[in-house]
Order: sequence, then C-alpha cells, then structure tokens
Amino acid sequence: MSDHSSTGHGATTRLRQSFTEESRSGIRHATVVRSLALLAFAGWVLLLQEFPRAWFYIGLLTALLAVGIIHGFVAMRMAPRIWPSVIFMLADSCILAYGLTVPNPFMDTPLPAPMNLRLGNFSFFYALLAGSLLTYSPRLVLWCGLTGAAAWAGALAWVTSLPDSRTQFDIMGWGAMGPARHMPFRMDPHFVAVPQHLKEIFIFLTVAGILATVVWRVRRLALRHAMAERERANLARHFSPNMVDMLSHSDEPLGAVRRQKVAVLFADIAGFSGLAERLGPEQAMDLLRRTHSLVAEQVFAHDGTLDKYIGDAVMATFGVPTVGPDDAANAIACARSIRTALAANNPLESDPVKVGIGAHYGEVVIGDIGDERRVEFGVIGDTVNVASRLEQLTRNLGPVVVSEDLLTAAGLNGAGSGADGFRRISGQKLRGRKEPIDIWVLDEAPP
Repeated sequence: MSDHSSTGHGATTRLRQSFTEESRSGIRHATVVRSLALLAFAGWVLLLQEFPRAWFYIGLLTALLAVGIIHGFVAMRMAPRIWPSVIFMLADSCILAYGLTVPNPFMDTPLPAPMNLRLGNFSFFYALLAGSLLTYSPRLVLWCGLTGAAAWAGALAWVTSLPDSRTQFDIMGWGAMGPARHMPFRMDPHFVAVPQHLKEIFIFLTVAGILATVVWRVRRLALRHAMAERERANLARHFSPNMVDMLSHSDEPLGAVRRQKVAVLFADIAGFSGLAERLGPEQAMDLLRRTHSLVAEQVFAHDGTLDKYIGDAVMATFGVPTVGPDDAANAIACARSIRTALAANNPLESDPVKVGIGAHYGEVVIGDIGDERRVEFGVIGDTVNVASRLEQLTRNLGPVVVSEDLLTAAGLNGAGSGADGFRRISGQKLRGRKEPIDIWVLDEAPP
C-alpha cells in the first residue's frame, strides 16, 4: 500500500469513527424527542379515551417509552456498537405491531382484529423509520424498515389465521366478481384485504431502502467533503492561497518524483539561542511563531511554497510544484519584503529581531519522502545545501546573501539592472563544497 493510500485510509477511518460517535449522539437526541412525542400522545389518549380502555394504550406507550429510554442509556454507557440498536429497533416494531393489531381487552365490545388493520395504524411505523435517520447509519435505517415490515407481516399473518377472518382467497370466484360484488365482502368486519396490506409493506420497504440510500449518500458526501477540506488545509500550510486553489482541483497535484530548477530560500533568526535564553520559553515561543508567520506571509505573497520549519529557520521554494518564469525574481523580491515587513512589524519591541536570508537557484529533486506513518513533500539536492550555506554567511557578510545563479536567472546580473543594493563577491568558498561560487550581498537598510 502506498503512503498516500495509507494516510487516506487512516483519515477515512477517523471520519467513520466520528460518524459512529454522531450516531450515538443521534440516538440520545432521538430518545429525548421520542419521549416528548410519546408523552404528548399519552395526553391525547387521556383526552379522547375513557377509562378503563385507555389503560391499554397507556401501557403500549409506556412500553415504547421504556424501550427508548433504555436504548438511549445503553448508547451513552456502552462503547459504540450496532447490535444494541438492532435489538431495540426489533423490540419497537414488535411492540407497535402488537398494540396496533390485538383487540383492546379493556373494551366492552372489542373490535375484530381485522378491523384494526383497516384503521391506518400502519402509518405509525413511519414515525419509527423517521427516528432511525438520526442514527446516521444506512444499515440501521434499512434494519428499521425490515423489522417494521416483518412485524406488520407477522401481525397480518396472525390476523389472517384467526378462525373468523376471511380473505379473498377464501371466497370462490373472487377474481371473476366485479368491484360492485366485492363491496359486501369488504364491508364485513372480519374481512382481511391481504393484497392491500402487502402493498403497504412493499411501499414501506421501498421508502426504507430510499432513506437508507440517502443516508449512505450523505455519509459519502460528508466523508468526501471532510477529506477535501483536510487535504486543502494541508496544502494551505505549504502553498499560497492561489496555488491551493489550483492544486485542490488536480487529481495528482504534486505529481511524481522529478527534477526541476527552483529557487530555494532560507530565513533564520540571528542569535535566536541567546534571545531564547534571555526571554524565557513562553516569550521565545511567541517570538518564533510571530516571526514564522511574518515570513510565511511574505513567501505566499510572492507565490512561494513554504517547505518546512527547521527550528528558528524557514525554508521556502519558488517554482514548486510548477515552474514559472518569475521564480528567481520572486525569491529576491521575497527576501527584500521579509526585511521590510520585519522592520515595520518587529516581533520584539525591546530589541529589533534580525533575520538572515540566503537564496540560491538550481536543480533539485522533489517528491514525497517518509514512510507509511508519516509522509511529507520534500525538496532535496545540492541547491538546497548551497542556499543553507549562503544563509550562514549572513552572520559576517550582510543580512541577505544570494548566489549569482539566482540573480542571473532573475535577469538581475549587474548593478543598475534591478540588483540595486547588492554588491558582488567573487570566489566565495562554502563549507562542504569544493568549488567556490560568486555571490551577491544586500547591504542596504530596509525602507
């Protein structure tokens, strides 16, 4: 498995865990709403029904209320599991089917059981189905539909099996009769219109399937949106906003490992160790964050890429991931603007913070580096090493040191050609490098 796929799989797993937690929260919310609805319905029963026949409906509502409260309690107390919801949804369907089909024993003359099937009571199952949406689980929504359909089908089978019940299958010549001749049979309180009730079950299952599909689609959309926002946030840590917009619309925004010419810039706080010792850990960290933020803002303003933070230093590249004609010029302009911004917004009031900047232009290797636990986009090569060595020269030569290769690539290879303030030093030796290079040092003070 590739690094990207491993990282993506881990993020997807965490998002699915978040959905599981939201499902538990939804069950708790559904418990409250369900309890209020059942209490309201109990008030309606007490208002319209007389005792003692009201006791049957109150008992039914109490059973449903108890199942809902226990379900919510289990959801809060137990680790996220699907089986408690499976059991309680089955219990809901069975209790509801029983209460809607069994004659009320507290009535003086109970209605025949087939009459209970005709009163539109099956619509109460849609309330259970609607409540299952709060679980955010397509499996539980589908399960609620299946249990409701199965419970009502069982009730239908029980009513049909009663000795006094009659169906069209029990009447000879039913199919040859017209609608007018069917009416006397349909008016019989013991008649069960089986096809009609099977149609109710079929429609209920269809609606459950549609709602389960909707929940599944919503989950997928939320997962894709969360992944896209996460990837965009990761890109925003390294690239300028306009570059993020471009990269976020590409299937492979950073491409494969490759070689290309870029400008590399290092910016380092001069004497940071001494400052940190004098300021203390909290103020030193605040200084570091404010300086990094200032440098990153200028890098992004000049279409650069923030490669990494290395202690108190910042490494930026210009020309990553796509090469442009102004990469070298942007690096030089960025170096100037960092000094200008630092002079205008010094992070340390008591003592001006100084930043040394080194920059070079040349070929690098770019691509993902790391393993399955951690992967990051890297820029490596001799060009990076030279830029780092040039930044180290700022301690003795001046605040900004760039290579002649960078100035040449930017079209600024001489005094008066846009390289104002720079002076040339020929044959500068760099630590760890055999061949000396020509460099330019910026001496002028920032405006």
